[in-house]
This record gives sequence, structure tokens and C-alpha cells, in this order.
Amino acid sequence: MTADETSPLLSNTPNSSKKLSTTAFIIILGCLYANVFLAAVDSTMVATLMGKIASDLDSQEHISWVATAYLLSCAAFQPLFGKISDVFGRKPVIIFSTICFFFGCLLSGIGKNLTNLIIGRAITGIGGGGFFTLSTISVSDLVPTRERGLYQGYTNIFFHAGSASGGVLAGIIDSYLGWEWAFLIQVPVCFVTGLAVYLWFELPIKEGQIEDNRSHWEKFKALDWIGAGLLVSSLLSLMIISGTNSKELPVTSYLWSGLLTYTVFGFITFYFYERSVAEPVIPVKMLHNQTILASSLNCWFCCMNMFSSLFYLPFYWTSVKNVSPLDCGYRLIPSSLLASFTSVFSGWMIKKTSRYRVMHLFSGWCLFLGSVVVYTSTKYDSGIKDSWISLILRYGSSCNITTILVAMIAAVPQSEQALVTSIQYGFRSTGSTMGVSLASAFLQFILRGQLDSNFTLLDNISLPDGWTKEMLKLAKTQALENPSYAFKDGLPLIVKDAIITSYNTACHGIFMFLIVTGLASLICIYYTEEKDLEQTK
Repeated sequence: MTADETSPLLSNTPNSSKKLSTTAFIIILGCLYANVFLAAVDSTMVATLMGKIASDLDSQEHISWVATAYLLSCAAFQPLFGKISDVFGRKPVIIFSTICFFFGCLLSGIGKNLTNLIIGRAITGIGGGGFFTLSTISVSDLVPTRERGLYQGYTNIFFHAGSASGGVLAGIIDSYLGWEWAFLIQVPVCFVTGLAVYLWFELPIKEGQIEDNRSHWEKFKALDWIGAGLLVSSLLSLMIISGTNSKELPVTSYLWSGLLTYTVFGFITFYFYERSVAEPVIPVKMLHNQTILASSLNCWFCCMNMFSSLFYLPFYWTSVKNVSPLDCGYRLIPSSLLASFTSVFSGWMIKKTSRYRVMHLFSGWCLFLGSVVVYTSTKYDSGIKDSWISLILRYGSSCNITTILVAMIAAVPQSEQALVTSIQYGFRSTGSTMGVSLASAFLQFILRGQLDSNFTLLDNISLPDGWTKEMLKLAKTQALENPSYAFKDGLPLIVKDAIITSYNTACHGIFMFLIVTGLASLICIYYTEEKDLEQTK
């Protein structure tokens, strides 16, 4: 087929114009996949470097906000992208996301303190959320539902390729340039992808689509801003509650109680308000569909599991086994490669059979059992075992996420697929944020208790030569702030063992959290109905 011929895939697709050429189709996918790759690289870089950043900034207790800020802004804004892109078009929203990603990475790189880094990550999160959501929505505009899983598999190849290479790149960049450059190096890449979208990204006009002749200002005013405000503010309130520890925001404080009250009030108000408006930002009535609700909750628990393991497996290796960021990246490569293969394979199977129920259940069991396998990790495991310990878990999460999307878009007509995709990404980003936040809260709670307990035992034995109780107290404080403190030169063996044991126990608390979320995800799958994709377009 020549570059100017019409793509056979698209020529038979009622979702798109028959005039879309193969070249145009490839260019559109290239723009979308490049953005997904960039966002995935960014996420894995941060996951790999969290321990190093915490050590350099002496901010272990607050370092989770570097990850949480990114995920929080994703959670708050991702549900809006579907409706906004329906009104203004996919291209302008992608460009807006690119601008946010560009300036967020720039601020993260030039900021010299934790506050600037957190703000930069929050801005980056808006852009990253747009990349993920718009890539999924735009591909749904181009291909039939039966083939949607396959193309989601292609998307996941770029996602997992970015995830796999991000850890290695982070280690190399940190070794030679410093962790700040892990953010700065993304700035020119983001500029290039943004320019490519501006010059070449154009979606075909769908058959039967009515052109909207309203001005941009009229479209802007017509958006459901009250509903959007309620959703964003409620999500932000929820994320702040789940993302802060008891020291930063005590449960007994008036502020915590106020945020909890507003969260409940905000979501209830949002639900009833969205049911009353003609063009809601999120059509909440969709959640009355059993498949949509079960799939959304499945996505929520699955992403809690997936992102918690993504962030805290490298943290476990760093804090308990003194593995460098570069080696952490290498150990993540096999699971990322398997996840990429799994995404394409599951999409191909769905296209081939038009069925996904059995595969969906199998993925749920793999997610649950894979979490159990990760819990068996020990500080004596070899690097080879670390490389395969999460393979079953990654297979389960990758296959599950791909199948969830197919199940959700198959449950609604074509006109509602962008909105249901936004719902999925809303639950996905919220689950990601709450997963990392809750995992961090469990880590800090268990770590504090273990350090107190283990250092209390040290008070009752003879201290090493030159050590006093005041020095022991200082060491405990340093260990809480710096996950690499146990490997400091000159630290007595009994103190080192007390710290490593504390981190080991705390990380296994997170691994138990993976088991719980994996089981919850599995249960949700049993309530997801299967649609015959032969009957869908």
C-alpha cells in the first residue's frame, strides 16, 4: 500500500472518515504514542529517584508528595478532558497538556527545594493526565470497538517501554548529571512532540458528525463549570486527606474534619447536580450501569495496586538492600517487557475471539496471586529474583487494564465513548494517587513504630564505643528522614540492622496492601458483564 492510499482499517470503520490515509493514520498514532511514552518515562524516573531525592533534600517524611502531587493533579483534571475535548476538539487539549508538561518539568528541574519540586510535579500531572486520556479517546475515534483492545495494547507498549527505560535513564542521568536533569532533559523532548502535534495532528471528521459553528468563547461558556468545579475541588480534598500523614494533618484537627465533610458533601452535590444538567461534564447516570460501575471500581483497585508496587518495589530495594537507582531500573525491565507483550496479546485475543470474560478473570487472579508473590520478597533475594518477582503481578495488571477499557466502551454507544473513557481515567488516576498516598501512610506509620521499638531495644544493651543515647536518638531521626542512612560509613552494625529491619517490615506492610487491593480488583471482575463484540461497531 502506498502512502497516499486509504488505510483498509479505516475505510471500513464507521467511526472515521474514509479519506484518512495510512500516512495520516500513522502520524496521528505517532503523536499520541510519543506523548504516552514521555509521560511514562517521567513517572518511572520519579519512582526510581524518590529515595535519592529524599536523601538529598532530607525530606523522607514529605517525599511522597513528589509522587502524590503529580497523581493528584491527574486525578482532579483527567475526568474533565473527555468533555472538554468533545467541545474544543482533541488537538487543542493535547497542545494544552503539552504546555503544562513542558513548564512542569522545567520548574521541577530548576527548583532547588521540595516546595518547587512539588509544584512542578503538580503542573506536570495536568499535562501527563491529558496525554494518557487523549491518547485513549483519540484512538477510540479511529478504530472499531473489537480492535480497540489491540490498539490499546500498542499504546501500552509505549507506556511500558517508557516505564522500563525511565528507570535506567534516571540512574544514568543521576550518576553523571544529578537527579534534577531527569526533569530538565524532558523539556526539549516535550517541545518537539508538541510541535509535531501542532503541525501534523488532525483527526478525520466522523460520518454524520454535525459541525459546531459556535465561537470558542461560546463553547467555553457552555461548559459545565459548576460541575467541573465541584468534581475537581472534591477530588483535591479527597487526595489531600489520603495524601497527608498524621503529623502533617492530624485526624483530630478541625482542618481534617472540614476536608472530610467537604469531600462527602462535594461528591453528593456533584452527583445530584450532574443528573440535573443537560450537558454534564461527567454523565453520572452511566455509573448505574453494572458493568461501568464494576469496571470503574476494578480500575480503581487495580491502579492502587499497580502504582503502589511501581513506586515502592524500587524503594524497598533501595532502603533495604542498598540497590542503586540504575540497578533498580535494570530490575524493572523484565516486568515492563512482559507487560508490553501482555497488552498486545490480550488485545489481539479480544480481536480474534470477540470475547474477553475468561481472560479478564485470569488477569484478576494473576493480580492477586502476583501480589502474594511480591510479599515473599526478602532482603537476601538476588538481583535475578528481584527481576522476576513482579512478573505475575505485571501480567495481571496489564491484561486487566486493557480488558477494562474494552468492557467499558463496549457497554455504551459510540457517542458516549469519550465520556466513559474519562470516567475510567478518573478512577484510574484517583486510584493511582490514593494507592501511593495510602501506601506512604502505611509505610510511615509502620516505620515509626518499628524504629521506636528497635531503638528502644538498643537502649537496653551496651552501646558501641563512642556512642551516647543522644547520638542514638539522632540516628533514629536521621533514619526516618533518609532511607539510605543505614548504609552510611561508620554506622555501628547493631544500629544499621535496627534501621534495615524497620524499613523491611514497613515495606512488607505495603506488600500486604497490594494483596488486599488485588483481591478487591478480582471481586469486581465477577460483576463485569461481557458484551459480544461481534455486535459492536
